[in-house]
Amino acid sequence: MDETIQVFDRVLSFAGIPIFAKRNWNSKKWLLFQCFNFFIGFLTFVFTTGFVLSNYSDLLICIQGACVWTTGVIMFISLGICLVFRNKFRSFLEEIIFNDCTSEMPLIQNILRLKLNRGKLKELQELVIYSQEKLFRLTRVLLKTYVASVWLCATLYLCGPIYTMWIKRDKSLRLLAFDMWFPWGLENFTIYVASFLFHAYAGYLCCIAYPGLQSTIILLIGQIIRQLRILTFILLHLDKIVLELVEHRDERWQAGCTLILSHCVDHYIKVKRFSNRLNAICQPFYLTLILVATMLVCVCSVKIAISDKLSPDIMKYYVHEFCFILVVLMFCYLGQQVENESEQLEAAVTEKWYIFSSKHKVNIRIFKIALSQRMPIYIFGSITLSLPTFTWFIKTGMSFFTLVMSVLED
Repeated sequence: MDETIQVFDRVLSFAGIPIFAKRNWNSKKWLLFQCFNFFIGFLTFVFTTGFVLSNYSDLLICIQGACVWTTGVIMFISLGICLVFRNKFRSFLEEIIFNDCTSEMPLIQNILRLKLNRGKLKELQELVIYSQEKLFRLTRVLLKTYVASVWLCATLYLCGPIYTMWIKRDKSLRLLAFDMWFPWGLENFTIYVASFLFHAYAGYLCCIAYPGLQSTIILLIGQIIRQLRILTFILLHLDKIVLELVEHRDERWQAGCTLILSHCVDHYIKVKRFSNRLNAICQPFYLTLILVATMLVCVCSVKIAISDKLSPDIMKYYVHEFCFILVVLMFCYLGQQVENESEQLEAAVTEKWYIFSSKHKVNIRIFKIALSQRMPIYIFGSITLSLPTFTWFIKTGMSFFTLVMSVLED
């Protein structure tokens, strides 16, 4: 766990986001650095928007600029969410990442102290321990891979104009990495260098803002999935788990089953409340990501379709589009997993319901009614993060692509 937190802290610290470093939570220097990067993100959004608006009459140039504009929008939103909700993200991490809230359940506390050799208690102990390790390992690898991919994309954008100017050897030529509108000219070499450095800083800031926030949200949602999976295992094998603890199916067994069920209900309520609070903050990001990614898939596909497919300058559009598609797929997949785990938990709560007492059966019915509402990740109450949403995203992007290509052909 410590290694994963260090990786997240190192990546996010480049953008001045110290949510994984408790020592810097109240640092005014880090807050100032974070505000500075947010201002850079705002300028990037303004300059890319200005380029698209100033070239709306030339559809090809407008499409090329839209590839960068969509990226600027996501970067601006990401930095804004990290700045405005920094305190809430800290509380999220303290609640479910820095401290494993599963260990607050009395059953989990007890089995983690025991040395078990077999049985359902041993399986539950391994599930709690190894699922935590697996979650942190996968998110750590995901973050590193994501940073490397976005870094490659930004580098391709930056190297393109440098290579072109070096080939043409024209000292009067002024090319920039990204399509941005500036309220100043680039004839002066000093101003040109400063503008290019701004491009480089903004480009590599994207490499932090994207993977940092998105991987943090993925880590939090992954922890929600893990909590639901542990609850499902406990309820699915409640009979055997309590039997291994008390050894006889007597009154103590019945009382233990009812007590553990009540603990599971309390923990589920806690996880659902956490999920709702996280979703309330991330809804603007989810909506912006899906809408902007739909447009980016379209414009990148158009740019690739009308250009030399194997041109070095076009490689950046392949990487750019691929990264966005994978991000949308990842979030939709996680949303689908939350839905699937909620469904399995609802089925598990009625496992062998007939062997329990009447009081226990009443608690099961009440809990099942609560579970029937599931735990969907809604985006402003309209659509959910799920695999059908990803299918809609791909279909809409391709439909938009077909429409733009038909306009260009006419």
